[in-house]
Amino acid sequence: MSMSSKAADIFLETGSSFKRIAELTMELVDPNSSNRLSGSSTTTSQKIAIDSSELKRLREALQRFSSDLDAVSQRIHTNREAATAPQEVERLMSLNSIENHNNEEQMKTEEPAESMDNQTIVPMTI
Repeated sequence: MSMSSKAADIFLETGSSFKRIAELTMELVDPNSSNRLSGSSTTTSQKIAIDSSELKRLREALQRFSSDLDAVSQRIHTNREAATAPQEVERLMSLNSIENHNNEEQMKTEEPAESMDNQTIVPMTI
């Protein structure tokens, strides 16, 4: 399976999950509202409002969902940093090498400073 089709599957599952979260959230406000979101036909029977134990389970499920997303995000970030770290070190070493080479070339081409009639320059301290 290609990376793009894997990403598409993730987005499809995400859409489905968020639709279900929306349905459950609407049921908290109005027990009859889920019929409108899910597209099912309206029934004459009234739905029972979500009780406190179901609300607690929903809250816990959403907390786990959030925690799992954080963990996956952290792993992706760590893996990405680990994969790019050697390349970054190599790039910095290359830049440092070029800078050192340029400094050496500049030092070779510079003429020694002329003396100032045997005067010594003393740095000022404040």
